[in-house]
Amino acid sequence: MKSCPICDGPGERRSRIGDHWLLRCGDCGFVYADSTDQEIEEVNFQYGESAEQHYADVQGGIDTLWFDRISTSLTRGRDGLKVLDIGCGNGMLLRQFQKRGCTCFGSDPSPWARVCAERYGYTLLPLIEEADIEPGFFDVITSTSALEHIARPLDHVRRVMEILKPGGVAYFTIPNYGSLPIRLHLVKGRLVNPPGHCNYFTARTFRSLFLRTDLSDQVASVRVRSYGIPEIHAVYQRVTRRQTKAAKGTPGKPSRRLWCKKALVGVYYWSGTPFGLGDKLEAHVWKRPAGSNGSESGVAKSAP
Repeated sequence: MKSCPICDGPGERRSRIGDHWLLRCGDCGFVYADSTDQEIEEVNFQYGESAEQHYADVQGGIDTLWFDRISTSLTRGRDGLKVLDIGCGNGMLLRQFQKRGCTCFGSDPSPWARVCAERYGYTLLPLIEEADIEPGFFDVITSTSALEHIARPLDHVRRVMEILKPGGVAYFTIPNYGSLPIRLHLVKGRLVNPPGHCNYFTARTFRSLFLRTDLSDQVASVRVRSYGIPEIHAVYQRVTRRQTKAAKGTPGKPSRRLWCKKALVGVYYWSGTPFGLGDKLEAHVWKRPAGSNGSESGVAKSAP
């Protein structure tokens, strides 16, 4: 059986999903797919010509507002930032950073990602493990729904911290393997589908990833939080359709609709924070400023 990709501990069989076993590390408790790196890469690096259209179909106004929220929080009070989005896809998140005057870079192996980069004017890089990037180059690095697809998550995070500027922040989101639906065995599908998803983090194992001894000299603090209930998306679609019908021929409605959409984004986020049972996990990871000796207290934070 495959050893743990985080601590190299022994894997113990936990459950079988299709042709693949999920293993739980006997040392650190991390859950991962018993799949080879090659199997994981073959599934995750295959992109059909319909991929771009798929994202155009499934992403809507609430996604734009969600990415606007992320970019606002990561750039507040700072100008001229260099930003990298890992797994940038069609560049929806990077476009929000561009609106805030950031110099934007993306990393994504899909062929249509290059078309989007040329269309929207940001630089597309190879996989960060293969790219020639100066250490400490980026002020902000984002990775939304990408780390669960990466065969060697610890090596990936080490590389992220290497190219992040001292005092900079890395932001990650991933599915929450400790969410209420998964605990109650109510969902599999998009959340539990090895080897496409090969890493299954809970809030505890996600936080522990950034607090390993070999990263402690770089990480100043970590905040991990669960968020989100996906059913809010369905509510958003219903409300949007109703508002569109009601607003036809009526002046003054767009601003009211925008307020409602922003309110739903807030409801979506905060509804998944209690008790760590939300659909997703997010982590803010701050790198130590230059000259810090790493001995100060308050190295890590976690919520919940």
